[in-house]
Amino acid sequence: MRNRKITITTFLALTVTLLCGPLGLMAQEEAEPTGKPVAAPKQAIELGAPFSDNAILQREMPVPVWGWSKPGTKITVEFAGQKVSAEAGKDGKWLVKLAPLKASAEPAEMTISDSDGKKVVLKNVLVGEVWMASGQSNMQWKSGRCDVAALLKRIAESVAAGKEKQPVIREFEVTSVFSALHPIEHAMGSWKNGDLENYSAIATAFACELYKELGVPIGILNCSWSQTAIEAWVPRAGYATSEDDYGRELNRKCLATDPRTPEHKETWSAFYKSLEDQIAANAEMIKKGEKPPAISAPVPGNMGDNRGASWMFNGRLSPVVPFAIRGAIWNQGWANRGSGLLYYNSLHHMIRGWRLVWDKPDLPVYFHQFYCPRDSDLSGKPSLDSTAEMRLGTLLARDIPNAGMACQIDIQGAIHYYNKTLPGKRLALHALKNQYGRNIVADGPMFKSYEVKGDKLVVAFDFADGGIQVGQAMGDNLLDAPAVLANSEDKVKLFYLAGEDKVWHPATMKIEGEKIVVSSPDVKAPRGVAYGTGGVGFQPSLYNKALLPLAPFIYYDNKLVTSKDWPDGSLKVAGKTIDPSSVGNVYEYRKMPLLSQQFEDNAVLQAGKPVTIWGSTRKFGEWQAEPEKGDCKVDFEFGDIKKTISVTPDMAEWQVTLPPMKADATPYTLKARFTINGEVVHERVATNIVFGDVWYVGAPAGTFNVPETKPSGQIVRMIANQSMREGSGSPSRFSIATSRGRRSNDNRFASYWKDATGLAAALGHGIAAKTGKPVGIIFMQSKSDVALKNWIAVDFLNQAPSLMEDYKTVGSQYPDNPYYLENIRRYIADWRNYWGKYIPQMIETKAVPDGAAWGIYPSPAPKIGDSQATWTYNVYVECFAPAQLSGIVFLCGKAMAAEGQGAKFGSEMSVLGNCLKTKLGAGDVPFIYSMPSSTLAPKITKPESIKGRNAAVEISKWPDPKDPASSDLTALIEKVLGEIGN
Repeated sequence: MRNRKITITTFLALTVTLLCGPLGLMAQEEAEPTGKPVAAPKQAIELGAPFSDNAILQREMPVPVWGWSKPGTKITVEFAGQKVSAEAGKDGKWLVKLAPLKASAEPAEMTISDSDGKKVVLKNVLVGEVWMASGQSNMQWKSGRCDVAALLKRIAESVAAGKEKQPVIREFEVTSVFSALHPIEHAMGSWKNGDLENYSAIATAFACELYKELGVPIGILNCSWSQTAIEAWVPRAGYATSEDDYGRELNRKCLATDPRTPEHKETWSAFYKSLEDQIAANAEMIKKGEKPPAISAPVPGNMGDNRGASWMFNGRLSPVVPFAIRGAIWNQGWANRGSGLLYYNSLHHMIRGWRLVWDKPDLPVYFHQFYCPRDSDLSGKPSLDSTAEMRLGTLLARDIPNAGMACQIDIQGAIHYYNKTLPGKRLALHALKNQYGRNIVADGPMFKSYEVKGDKLVVAFDFADGGIQVGQAMGDNLLDAPAVLANSEDKVKLFYLAGEDKVWHPATMKIEGEKIVVSSPDVKAPRGVAYGTGGVGFQPSLYNKALLPLAPFIYYDNKLVTSKDWPDGSLKVAGKTIDPSSVGNVYEYRKMPLLSQQFEDNAVLQAGKPVTIWGSTRKFGEWQAEPEKGDCKVDFEFGDIKKTISVTPDMAEWQVTLPPMKADATPYTLKARFTINGEVVHERVATNIVFGDVWYVGAPAGTFNVPETKPSGQIVRMIANQSMREGSGSPSRFSIATSRGRRSNDNRFASYWKDATGLAAALGHGIAAKTGKPVGIIFMQSKSDVALKNWIAVDFLNQAPSLMEDYKTVGSQYPDNPYYLENIRRYIADWRNYWGKYIPQMIETKAVPDGAAWGIYPSPAPKIGDSQATWTYNVYVECFAPAQLSGIVFLCGKAMAAEGQGAKFGSEMSVLGNCLKTKLGAGDVPFIYSMPSSTLAPKITKPESIKGRNAAVEISKWPDPKDPASSDLTALIEKVLGEIGN
């Protein structure tokens, strides 16, 4: 959504995700503990978010305490024998500074009182060391869900044995707001006290290590959130002071969303004019009886929920500034795997920004270098992919003063890797060494230089710590350190050498003190060396004596190798054939929905009728085809049928209609290729396709009681929903799942054709036994029991009086709806109000005007309230239309006629039947549906307007997932079989 061209029609699904927070974005990516806004009792005096019971204050430095009162009110703060006063300013804000405090684990009270007689007493306040922890889900991840739980158990056992003291650690989180367009100060928060398994795992391991050495209370300001990019955590000050092009561009975007700036006026005036001009043009087309296009407009600036520049800092971190802290730790990366070397810039922006807003030019910040995800190439082959270069950018960011990097390259795992104890401890080493004066090694070895000696290359390192050794991280056994592997140099398979031809060859290594001698029989005159850039993980690798890992590197002629300056941007590796699907246009277009998902291996297509096959040449996430790149074509092949389709910019999809085919088990192969200037950039091949009778079955959630399936001896297959989707606010044209990749292309949510089971098998084999033909069942069962209107297409809603309001609201997102232009005018008015009132109020008060936890902004999606009309249709029907069929079956659920809704059943079921027949292109085929008896729904009305062949099967019990007998479908299957041949 960030500053890209989008159509109003396609914006709805994105906006629904935005308004629901980031959890929708991460549903298939990050299964994360969720957070909801938490209200706290209103205090007599409003305090800054971190000031509540159980707080830990920073020792040995001035401690700001702030809040808000009536302007001119005198505020007095009393703590640890100090009594400090200040007067609330014109905006009501006041701030006092306590003189440096001594560490204390004794619970104390802080009293805040004002000249009006109001008073707040904070209880159980301690003094110690406070660190801010930020990042995305791996920083947010709880101790009890990873190996830090084992660390805490070990500590508890040691405490019980009298060997150490129980760590005093508390964690603070903002609880009322998460993201915002401008910095928020008014927020609520709370300190957790004692439940360490519910703290940030990495921060807990970090804090335990500090406590063990320091023996003082440790406070964590947990300012992290799942699936957030580093750009979202950068204060605007970090962009405003940047000197690189990337930072300047993000600063321009931030200025465009500040109504006080000329940049804002310029960009939004253009935005409004674009929409208004299109409204006028569409209105003229409508007058002429022409079909208007969707209205498109780029949304200016840094608009973009939890990924937009500064949004997460503004909501999650700004409320804790300027709470006294010793320093900050950072763990993030998954959302920036595509950033490459730009991650270096972003770390500079973020750390500089944090230091500016805290007014601490030397604020220590320690960050992790990205770990080794499970999908990494652990062969040791060198890589210049975006993840490898993001790690490199992180390494280079060590040039930031008072900052440091803890390498995690030997930590391996899924999106949320299990081993978080060791990463936390490695960050603690930097703090203990630099802030607390411990004489320890905090850095692992890092490339310094090399020299060539004949056919060998000798690498020197910084932080070699008295010598290099071989070690191996042992998966779950990482509470302390990797294991040392003696005499195991031959087990390290991570070095590669390159000669004058710039081809990289596997190399062996020998340890010589603090240096490594690398050689390869295939490289007689080495000029380049690489180590572990593709990933290391749980395999033998190199460490210093402190068992800190060697960071990956790649150099040629003693210069850093990057994709920007290396020939072709990719590496030639001996013995490795570059997978063409991993580079260039083939990689760029890898998720193109060139064929709609039903046209896959083992598909059953309708015999005896013209069948339309279709797909799209739009890349995933793009809304427009790209023929400007050259001569774009789709080459189609099905048996003896061959066609070539030229792709134009306005082509939403391509289609080919096959002539009627005979029903038999003869397998066909379908091929579709997308070419740009003759180069094949995407290809789909579907095999073993047969023709027979195809039936569409729509069903509510539940378990069905079906008669025993008697094998027919015919091919009977089904395609069913494999994703977790309930539905969508906009049509899902090419896939039921969110991802449009094929099942074989690691999309485990993709639907596919398989041998029929359950109801599909009973129905399909019954049909096949009667016709002697192959049968395909499109079996779409919703995830929950939903209303009839959920299954009805938007342009049919106006055919039932009870659905007219849905037609006016939900339907107004589509250009051919008469309420479309009215909705766009509303959208423009919302933006004007947003910039004229909402955001100025946010800027002035530094609070969220409407209390929304997640930053919101106007959407072209209509305001539909709780309506989910078309929601199910958009996913479960749209991607199959048109689908020539032999018939349609629809099973009624309780939500379709319960709670007095029966009076609407007849008209709405009539609309649904006509909708499915029309949209699926089925023509006059049987429409068999179930409907409740008058006993179940006393006000039930019967459908009277279904066109063509239709029949109802009365049910006397509502389907109950816990009672399969309530869903006996014997009568329905018999009704279907009775319609065949009529």
